[in-house]
Amino acid sequence: MSRINNIPSQNEIRTRHFFTIDEANRALVLVRRIVADIVGNYGRLVDLQETIEAAQIIGEQDRSDQAQAELSQLAKRLQQYAGELDDVGVELKDWSVGIVDFPAMLDGHEAYLCWRAGEERVEHWHRLDEETSQRVPLGELVAERAAQL
Repeated sequence: MSRINNIPSQNEIRTRHFFTIDEANRALVLVRRIVADIVGNYGRLVDLQETIEAAQIIGEQDRSDQAQAELSQLAKRLQQYAGELDDVGVELKDWSVGIVDFPAMLDGHEAYLCWRAGEERVEHWHRLDEETSQRVPLGELVAERAAQL
């Protein structure tokens, strides 16, 4: 978060939207398409990086230059996709497999609803200070709530 003279940036001024589970699942219509594009293109970006390194090692400058030009265009496209997710209000956590976090309020605490490409619905969550690898099924949250009653 960049601040000049303690004045919040436009992104910081924008109110953070907290998704309900239903809202997150409705947003998947768009998020799913964007993430599919990201995952596919990210795989290609990794391949291009390897091509550039290999071409430079064996001295194929033309091949390296061509791959670099394609990589540059692809990186711009990936940034556009990431911007689209930002506009939806979600956070991309893993470019290679397509893990997305939806900010949420669960039991009065900020948390993330967590979805991974290929999953039918948003069915996991994790705390703000936890990694996506620590996500737990929403069913366990419901069971925890029931146990507290």
